[in-house]
Amino acid sequence: MKIRSRTTQTSIPETFKTISRLLIKATQVEPLLKRMGQNLKASRLYSEVFIWVAEKGDQEETAWGTGTPPLCARALFMDQPQPFCIKTVIQDKEPLMLERDGKGCANCPIISDCTGWAALVVPLLFREEFYGILLVTLSSEIIAVKTEVSFLVEIGENLGACLNRMGQETLYRKTATALLKRSLELNYFHSLAKLTEQPDTDLETILQRGIDLIPASMTYPDLAAAALTITDTRQQFTTANFTRGTPMVENPIVVDGKTVGMLTVCYPSHSHRKNEPTFLNEEKELIGSISLRMGKIIERKRGRIALERSEQRFRDLTKNAVTGIAILQGDEVVFQNPEYKKIFGPLSHSPNLFMDTGVHPDDRDKARKFHTAIMRHDFTTLSVDFRISAPQADNGNPRITSVFCRAAMTEFKERSAVLLNVMDMTKPRELENLLRIQDKMTSLGRVAAGIAHEIRNPLSGINIYLKSLEKYALERNAETEGKIISKIQSASNRIEAVIKRVMDFSKPGELKPVSININLPVHNAIDLAAVTLRKSGIKIETNLGTSLPQCGLDNPMIEQVMLNLITNAAEAMKTLAPGTKTIAITTQCLDPRHVIILVEDSGPGVSSIHGDRIFDPFYTTKNSSGIGLSICRRIVNDHRGTLKLHPSRLGGAGFIVRLPVDSR
Repeated sequence: MKIRSRTTQTSIPETFKTISRLLIKATQVEPLLKRMGQNLKASRLYSEVFIWVAEKGDQEETAWGTGTPPLCARALFMDQPQPFCIKTVIQDKEPLMLERDGKGCANCPIISDCTGWAALVVPLLFREEFYGILLVTLSSEIIAVKTEVSFLVEIGENLGACLNRMGQETLYRKTATALLKRSLELNYFHSLAKLTEQPDTDLETILQRGIDLIPASMTYPDLAAAALTITDTRQQFTTANFTRGTPMVENPIVVDGKTVGMLTVCYPSHSHRKNEPTFLNEEKELIGSISLRMGKIIERKRGRIALERSEQRFRDLTKNAVTGIAILQGDEVVFQNPEYKKIFGPLSHSPNLFMDTGVHPDDRDKARKFHTAIMRHDFTTLSVDFRISAPQADNGNPRITSVFCRAAMTEFKERSAVLLNVMDMTKPRELENLLRIQDKMTSLGRVAAGIAHEIRNPLSGINIYLKSLEKYALERNAETEGKIISKIQSASNRIEAVIKRVMDFSKPGELKPVSININLPVHNAIDLAAVTLRKSGIKIETNLGTSLPQCGLDNPMIEQVMLNLITNAAEAMKTLAPGTKTIAITTQCLDPRHVIILVEDSGPGVSSIHGDRIFDPFYTTKNSSGIGLSICRRIVNDHRGTLKLHPSRLGGAGFIVRLPVDSR
């Protein structure tokens, strides 16, 4: 550069005032250096002005110098060494005056060919913090003036203070921007968290809302657009204004270590705008955080859906299981499936089920031991079989249920628990009982055949003699004796019919039904039992319906059923005090297709334990064969009717016989 002399200059105060105004208004380094250099060169008798700002924080190394052409560079000394003068000032942080003799400053990258001129290098300091240097070239006469040196030193200090201010302002703006972005980020994630905390919100709604919230977190919320593409489910969620444009930031959506989609945030093209928006580093970091969070949300929601489906499959399995399943935790039944409720009825909610009074008296000891063991949790698996008596859901009557229960230790909701598997063994037990009964019936058939063979011959002889006596009485007009003989004959025939019925019990019997009124066999049975009942002090109450429809019945068989029921009632009341023994017999038609016979007594009744078994062959609670009620039910069933236990209004036992009306 060729240095030229100047003849006029602006005063130091005026120049200082101009420079101060520049420093006060300055917001950017490069324009400030340029204007300061130009102003100093124009105002004072300086040949050249060079200002160099060192790298500090976010401020890059910057240099500007007057010349032809002007020097404007960044990282000026990256590829070349610093001049001697700059090195010295950086080291000493003191002003440096140099006589330009062309020797020590040879090949200077700043100013060349300055014979007869001198250089003044001033450090840019603020509170002993170094920011750069101010170098001016001027005549040797002027550099000797102290006021000029003081002026430049003060200018250097003021420029250092200005650079410090600008650095602080840059830091403040950066901090404010970071705080704003952090606030927007927190607002975004807070809104998204509130949405994900709602258990009934589906994944699609969360993702769409998450995309809609993104523009508000960007620097230009009115221009920003966002889209989320899930490739494995072929779903896309976008803001209303989304079109692909630049600038654009894309981040992958990772679920369980696999990329399943892409989050795209962009500013759609706006060619008419002078300043195109760009993404700050903080915004790029936020978009990255959002993509990570969305990946976690998808992962968590899919995991929850998979868990819910697994739980639903478990519920379906347990709900439709043919065995009862329950979970005991502490003193509470925390889970039970429908089959468990069906088996135990109202007792199913009781954690003390095995200690309950519903357990059969014969099984209470082993049930209590089972309960004690599972409460202590000192087992791996444990099994027990017992019987319970629980009211039936349809009519409330007690029902004896045989159950097999197996207990195993498990965990439920991360706590120790007992898993119960229960099987209703009532029908298998009944089948076993029926097999035993069948064996007994086979034996009974053989015994009955032998009895019939031994009894029928003398009984036939008795019947022959009775007929002869009846004929003899009629010839002599002995009506009273004839009636007695006739009744003996009827009783003998009944004995023979009973023997035949016992013989036929183990095989289908042959009925001989005739259309009769149901009251006929009832009257006959009452007449036969009248003497016995009167001697036992038993009162008979009858309420026999009138105009009852005819039924197709085998009269002797139904008469046998009634006689057996009356005899059983009398037997049950034999220990009661006189005047308290009553048998009530009722016949009526409840619907057009059936008539009923109701036999009730005032005895002790039938306990729930025995209720379901009294019709089993050979089952008895007194000294008898135990086949009476079984034969009665077989006779009624052969008539296509039913015989059941029924509540008695007299407080004892009650039996109801339902028979079909004759349809002929």
